[in-house]
Amino acid sequence: MKLEKLNKNNKGFTLLETIVAVGVIMVGLIAVLVLINSSLSYVSLIKDRLIAAYLNGEGLEVVRNIRDNNWLQLLAWNNGISDGDYNIAYNSLSLSPYADTELMLDASSGGLYNYSSGSPSGFKRKISIANLSSYELRVVSMVTWRRKGINYTNSAEDHLFNWK
Repeated sequence: MKLEKLNKNNKGFTLLETIVAVGVIMVGLIAVLVLINSSLSYVSLIKDRLIAAYLNGEGLEVVRNIRDNNWLQLLAWNNGISDGDYNIAYNSLSLSPYADTELMLDASSGGLYNYSSGSPSGFKRKISIANLSSYELRVVSMVTWRRKGINYTNSAEDHLFNWK
């Protein structure tokens, strides 16, 4: 009889066991929250890198479009494309001298980046051109941005030729 009464008293958790269980659960929850926070930071960084890659490609394509437009107008293939650093917009057929200017994201134009209207995007693009010979240009597009106090850079290089 006494043994049965003793077992009935030992069926619940002690205060110490409850505190340890709550502590283990809290450590698990904190670990999950830290993981979610770092995942969101990586998603944001991946988005920025993707935007930078597209802006680099766009910069190279605009210079290629200038070269192709020169051919269509029966001009020298590298007319208006000389050594130096430039700003360039998606709808431009000319190069502007480089100014450390932030690209603007214009939601009214379908989310296109430009230098004149919209909200600041945080991205800066510099197009560097070097004439390597009478038939070859090296074009480097470099996009920089800042996220959480860290500077990031993404660049792409292309070589344009007078193949016509």
